[in-house]
Amino acid sequence: MLLPTFRTFAVLAFLLVAPSIALGQAAVEYGHLASGSAGAISSVKPTMPSANLPGSASGSGTSSRSSSGSSPSPEAIAKANRQFFQTHSGPNAAGLSVHSVPDNAAVWIDGKFVGPTPLDLKLAAGHHQVLVRSPNMQQSMKEFDLTPKQVLPVEFTLKSAYPSQMILQWPSHKQ
Repeated sequence: MLLPTFRTFAVLAFLLVAPSIALGQAAVEYGHLASGSAGAISSVKPTMPSANLPGSASGSGTSSRSSSGSSPSPEAIAKANRQFFQTHSGPNAAGLSVHSVPDNAAVWIDGKFVGPTPLDLKLAAGHHQVLVRSPNMQQSMKEFDLTPKQVLPVEFTLKSAYPSQMILQWPSHKQ
């Protein structure tokens, strides 16, 4: 008597729980597919500049490498790249002020990592590209032309890389 009752209970439990698990799995898979476009965008990551710091290719200038031969830190790379832009900006340098929401987003200017926001930098006049990235956010890029002695504020409002809401459609039980 106990075994048939247990078997019946197990079958009923399976029939009641299995559809819920399947629908839950479908919701998770749908969410993953729906966020695929944001995931694809956020997975394209610009590479951090490695040892090719300004002035280090020819061996001239100071190097940010430690005596142990390890690669420089991101902070050292950003400092060297900011110094590179400063020294190559010339007497008619333009100013760039980069701010983002959220703060502390990583900034690349013309493919060179220059540090986190907020950031003020002098650049040579001409065409420039600014890329801003932050964890769990979609990256954003802007291109612009700077004129001599121009000061340009650039604002970035980064959007979440994940959907803020998901719509599920449950199957109808019409028979």
